[in-house]
Amino acid sequence: MEMFPAADPIPLPAPVWLFKLLHEVTLTLHFLAVELLIGGLLVGLAWRWLARSRSDDALAQGSGMLAHRLPTVMAYVVNLGIPPLLFTQVLYGRALYTSSVLIGAYWISVIFLLIGSYYGLYLAAARVERKQPWGLTGLASLLLALAVGFIYTNNMTLMIRPEAWSGMYEATQAGNQLNAGDPTVLPRWFFFLAATLPTAGAGLLLLGLKTDLAPAVGRLLRFWGGALAAGGAAAVGVMAFVVLGALPEGVREGLADNAVYAGFGYVWWAAVALLIAVGARQAGKASAALPLAAGGAALAAFVQTLALVMVRDGIRDTTLLRAGFDVWDRQVYTNWSVVGLFLLLFVIAVGLVVWMARVAFSARKVEEKYV
Repeated sequence: MEMFPAADPIPLPAPVWLFKLLHEVTLTLHFLAVELLIGGLLVGLAWRWLARSRSDDALAQGSGMLAHRLPTVMAYVVNLGIPPLLFTQVLYGRALYTSSVLIGAYWISVIFLLIGSYYGLYLAAARVERKQPWGLTGLASLLLALAVGFIYTNNMTLMIRPEAWSGMYEATQAGNQLNAGDPTVLPRWFFFLAATLPTAGAGLLLLGLKTDLAPAVGRLLRFWGGALAAGGAAAVGVMAFVVLGALPEGVREGLADNAVYAGFGYVWWAAVALLIAVGARQAGKASAALPLAAGGAALAAFVQTLALVMVRDGIRDTTLLRAGFDVWDRQVYTNWSVVGLFLLLFVIAVGLVVWMARVAFSARKVEEKYV
């Protein structure tokens, strides 16, 4: 029996490789924003708690600086998350729509969880501006964001388990099930949680380059940034073995036999090693800002996230191919005028984002004082 719904008779308006390329690029940017958000919340809340227990002004100031920036990071999370989801629907709609229906109650709740988390971040930032405690609102935002990530992990793993769909639908059509029984769900979710730490560490190192920081705050940002980049990268390396061990043997062999996916696997390990080396160096010299270390950590965080996206894509394609779904086997009728217009608008949009970032960084500096 065919496990997948019939393919849409309307051909794709562009080559599969172009949709894949756009998906990988936009998903990498989305993941970087998510990692900065979750990692920033974890660090900010930890600093907030330590500041209260130790009466440490540097920790309180650093915590406030992070809370002040998180609503902007969430805006990037949301806006950068839409394109890769749309490209996933185009390429894998027959699988993704099925899994989304099976967990429909949880899937639709993502909207409200995101709204709640976003609102909590603005509340936290407002409380920081008034020099009020923000721990509870920040914790609520973190838990809501983690719930969204867990639901996404369930959906993205369920979409590559067509053998489970019929049984789940026969059990209930209420859409209130998750991808239970899949040994890869928790390892993949915890892997991504670990991946937030080195990216957050790189972000702290970049923030530590600000020239108007109090000496104690600068040392705090640089030490924690280096420690998180190094320690987080080591934790991600450990979790990578856990995830690979949870995958079916045939999928692991398929990844190893594919030159592209295997190559990006080596690139990922190289980026992890660079994060450990650069992070450890900056953590050991927290008294001085090292622009090369901050830039190297940021570059390594980007490369390891890009490589992660590619290997993740390989896991999905290899698993689906074993079940009879070949993402490359699609009818294509390319409308190059539409493709050209889309790419032009895409480049313009990226240019506008870069311009807005430059305006924000070059704007008149306002003293940040949260203690």
